[in-house]
Amino acid sequence: MRVITVMVLLFVLFLGVVYGTFTATGSDRVDMSGVIVGLCNDNSQGDTNVIDSLLVEGYQSGASYPQNVSIIINKNTTVYHKYGKNLVKASLDDLHPGQKIEVRFTGPMLQTYPPQINASDIIILYDLR
Repeated sequence: MRVITVMVLLFVLFLGVVYGTFTATGSDRVDMSGVIVGLCNDNSQGDTNVIDSLLVEGYQSGASYPQNVSIIINKNTTVYHKYGKNLVKASLDDLHPGQKIEVRFTGPMLQTYPPQINASDIIILYDLR
């Protein structure tokens, strides 16, 4: 009887570990959610008006306090609109201050003020304005 009880407990613990692993590494993870405070445009050539970073005020996953983070946009960054559970591809032109967004990071965070990190995905949830 004790062997069966121990086996059931070990099986339940195993299921918990598997579920936790899939939840932590799933594709729905979001590294930060917040509001776009400002946009920074790349004017190094003088004739471009391409957004190259966002200042976002919000919460990083696991943080209990809000902070400002400079989100760096590169050629691999993808922008989406979220409608329910569906993601629809959007463009950088759809980004503007006052939008509630979620961001997935890639690479290390530079410990500057504000901290800077590359975005792999930016998900536009809705406008707050």
